[in-house]
Amino acid sequence: MPRPLVATALLAALAIAGPGSARAARWTVEPGSPPLREVLSRAAPGDEVVVAGGIHRGPFAIDRPLTLTGIGWPVLDAGGRGTVVSVTAPDVVVQGFEIRGSGRSLDQENSGLAFDEAPRGAVVGNRFRDVLFGIYLRRSSGSRVTGNQIVGKSLDLARRGDAIRVWYSNDVVIEGNRVEAARDLVLWYSERLTVHGNQVAGGRYGLHFMYCDDASIRENRLHDNSVGAFLMYSRRLRLTHNSIVGNHGPSGFGVGLKDMDDAEIVENVLVGNRIGLFLDNSPREAGSSTVVSGNLVAGNDVGISLLANVRRGRFTGNSLVENGRQVEIAGGGAPGQSRWHGNHWSDYAGFDAGGDGVGDLPHRVDRLFETLAGRKPALALFADSPLARALDYAARAFPLFRPRPLLVDEAPRMRPSTPAGAPRPPEPRGPGGGLLGAGLAAVTALLAVAPGGLARLAARRSPGEDEGRGRTPLRPVPAAPGAGEPPIRVQGLTKRFGRRTALDGVSFEVPAGTALALWGPNGAGKTTALRAVLGVIPVEGSVRVAGADPWREGRRARRRIGFVPQEIELQADLTVQETLRFFARLRGTDPARIGKLIRRIGLAEETGKRVGALSGGLKQRLALALALLADPPILVLDEPTSNLDAAARTAFLELLLQLKSEGRTLLFSSHRPEEVAALADRVLHLDGGRRVAETASGTLLANGRGETDLWLRVPESQRERARRHLEERGYRCRLLGAALVVALGRGARTAPLAVLHGAGIEVEEFQLQAGEARGGGGEA
Repeated sequence: MPRPLVATALLAALAIAGPGSARAARWTVEPGSPPLREVLSRAAPGDEVVVAGGIHRGPFAIDRPLTLTGIGWPVLDAGGRGTVVSVTAPDVVVQGFEIRGSGRSLDQENSGLAFDEAPRGAVVGNRFRDVLFGIYLRRSSGSRVTGNQIVGKSLDLARRGDAIRVWYSNDVVIEGNRVEAARDLVLWYSERLTVHGNQVAGGRYGLHFMYCDDASIRENRLHDNSVGAFLMYSRRLRLTHNSIVGNHGPSGFGVGLKDMDDAEIVENVLVGNRIGLFLDNSPREAGSSTVVSGNLVAGNDVGISLLANVRRGRFTGNSLVENGRQVEIAGGGAPGQSRWHGNHWSDYAGFDAGGDGVGDLPHRVDRLFETLAGRKPALALFADSPLARALDYAARAFPLFRPRPLLVDEAPRMRPSTPAGAPRPPEPRGPGGGLLGAGLAAVTALLAVAPGGLARLAARRSPGEDEGRGRTPLRPVPAAPGAGEPPIRVQGLTKRFGRRTALDGVSFEVPAGTALALWGPNGAGKTTALRAVLGVIPVEGSVRVAGADPWREGRRARRRIGFVPQEIELQADLTVQETLRFFARLRGTDPARIGKLIRRIGLAEETGKRVGALSGGLKQRLALALALLADPPILVLDEPTSNLDAAARTAFLELLLQLKSEGRTLLFSSHRPEEVAALADRVLHLDGGRRVAETASGTLLANGRGETDLWLRVPESQRERARRHLEERGYRCRLLGAALVVALGRGARTAPLAVLHGAGIEVEEFQLQAGEARGGGGEA
């Protein structure tokens, strides 16, 4: 019998035999056979309906126990109307379909697949696309949701539905599903749930959990959501071996617990979230506790945040590594009574004389700045700034200001560990991809998930932070970008301030031991590019400094950089010696290095002078000395000689040439062609935020001809008219980005301005620069 006639024959046989008289049958639906909705209405309880390919228009309803199997990814499409498949019978299996095209009504909870009072259902290996809610289990205990892919509708986050919603359904297993771009994964009023091996990304709550006792949540990856998991009003939760990374929304919790009793948070990876772990009134009942053990809490803005009402917590064997603030009491107040024992702290200031892996001194979390920031979250803007370090330094130097410890760990472990059973965290997405937004520090470096690699990273902390907390200073870390990678590599660098584009797709590299100059008129983007390399502003594109992203791995990158600004602001009443000692202590520099720097930089006769009494040249020397305290292999300088006289400028350039000859890499901006020619190997020409050219430095002196260029900015609507007027009067002109460049030769410098003024053309800005070698400004 031909295959298209199979379903028709079965329909006829069942009609003759009558209901209940036939054994369970297998129906096949394929092109040419009766529609799927007709087959579903005729199939008997216990039958299997096999759908072989094709697109099948819904909505569909299943009101009897059936197995619905798709072969070759047949499509069930509701065409934007209601719920695609509605199930109101027990023991229904749906597997192997692409389910798409639900309606958009949040009130009606339009779904891809909805089970309503349909226990023991199974949703296995389906693909959900363009659905408001994905899978909805309502009063459907004993069901399984395994191996599905769910992508929500392309709507604003608040208008999306939930990828999976479980409501009053006990003993449900949710395993091996992959969720993207939905709103939440919601588990409410359900007991004994198993949530295992799922991946949830790009939503609001990776997991939203309430009134669900005795749940097991393990080996899931919750990343790039506003919140990883928020768990409330439940008992005996076990959250184990999950990877919870890069959740950085307004609250940005990796894991949040509220009113949870006897919860166990064990061996999870909490990395790069705004707050790694947040606890509010957990536990809530007398006699219950919260166990937080063996977790890696790393690279978060705040590692662990507690409200003052948290008591009876047991924090043991966790590794708190390179968090902006390790622990805070959110909102202030006295911390509750919890036990902290045997955790690793990357900012521990003690030692292990006995070599047993346990610090000989307790670890105290009592930094004044962290205490203040916990009470006033807005102060987090100044985290890791000189202000924050100065406050902590003052608190150590003057015990009158020392805050009450937030916690004391009597047996801190010297080495971190990585949870062995947690899934590997996701690879970082590129800029703008969302996963590693602002605040994600060193995810890939921290989690090359071998414990030895993590320990090596922790051992290479910033010298400045170590000495600031009393640890023996570390040796400066040399630039070690990976094999063949230049110390500075910038690709597709873009930065916008509102509607203004400061940089537009700029790329460049600075090989080791060379100097690159940034050249262009005011507003060309030079300072913005330097700030991007320093990691003080977020940008689009890729910036690598010694193999690290300076925005996401700021501490790792900045310890390899010395920065000299155009003009440094220091405490005027301190002497040169006091200033160097103060910054050396903040940066963890061996004090013996100060004397060598003073002699080398030429400040030996000035050590007793107050900073306010120094000349401009001496202040810049002091700025260079501060930049060199940690002996960095890379120097970044922003117009370092702009305020110096000729003699001071020459002396300063000689210092920089010596540093370059020792193998240091220099990136700097300057308006002086002779300075660029002396110091730079290459020149990157910027204008209007774009890369115009990259040339050899000697071209700025125009091969010694003494020619000069006049760079003009005129309104865009008048640019061509201005060029035409000038060329009619014999000037050579060219357009470079937003600038009109006029070659003056040895002629009068301001004559072109008079020409434009006479033509009624507004000049918004102008600047004289040494002329480039002619020939288009390309590679020289």
